[in-house]
Amino acid sequence: MLKIGQRNQLVVKEIFPLAYSLTALKGDDESEVQLKDTDITLTQGQKVDAFVYTLADGSLAASLASPKAEAGQFAAMVLMGASTHGYFFDWGIKPDLYMPETQAHTDLDIGSTYVVRVVFDKAGKVIGTTKIERFLEDDGSDLTSQQQVDLLIYGQTPLGYKAIVNNRYQGLLYKSDLITSISIGQSLSGYIKHIRDDGKLDLSLQLQNQDTRTSLSQAIIDDLEAHDGMSTLTDKSSPEEIFARFKVSKAAYKKAIGSLYKSRKIRIEKNCLYLQQ
Repeated sequence: MLKIGQRNQLVVKEIFPLAYSLTALKGDDESEVQLKDTDITLTQGQKVDAFVYTLADGSLAASLASPKAEAGQFAAMVLMGASTHGYFFDWGIKPDLYMPETQAHTDLDIGSTYVVRVVFDKAGKVIGTTKIERFLEDDGSDLTSQQQVDLLIYGQTPLGYKAIVNNRYQGLLYKSDLITSISIGQSLSGYIKHIRDDGKLDLSLQLQNQDTRTSLSQAIIDDLEAHDGMSTLTDKSSPEEIFARFKVSKAAYKKAIGSLYKSRKIRIEKNCLYLQQ
């Protein structure tokens, strides 16, 4: 049985001047799949591993290359063009992935990058959609705090950036926890910072536990000692300045100096930190 939108084990049935006709390697499905646009020379009866998808007319096509996303997966894709009824995304194989206008979550700009999910329309054709939140779970309570996860940034809010977590959940990466600039479509490794009572996920790009907090606090003390007990890097400094010195987010730095202040190891003034004598 052919698996549309996925890779399949196929066999070359016929050879034509500009294409190959492939069929399923196993099972009773005799549907023929057309393979074009390949520089590889195949022979009749040869077995190949190919991605199977649908063309605009509903016929089946195959590619020996891998798309950026298979059916049920998300990927960052560049919008290559638009027509009266839809859009076309570069998904790594030809032709471009078609997305009906009704599947667009907002107005789209050609040349920009968006996170797209590969899905099927009512006729069974492979298409794309940027209306992705309906496919994401908002209860990540089966994950654990401090767990390392894969993130795909797909949106922005006043609080920060929305991310797909492990190709399954949605989470929020707060601006205050950023250690560097990020962009829509960027893939990152991150951590579960906090799981709220409703199961929603707060994310971080750094592991935040007692060991890392202790290590940062000591690094701040060492830096003060190396600069005659004084530093102009305060909680008012920019995230870029803080990251350049300690490779941490501004939020993590503020928590560390707050803890040092409470334990009376430093003195905080308007524009400077001082090592407490």
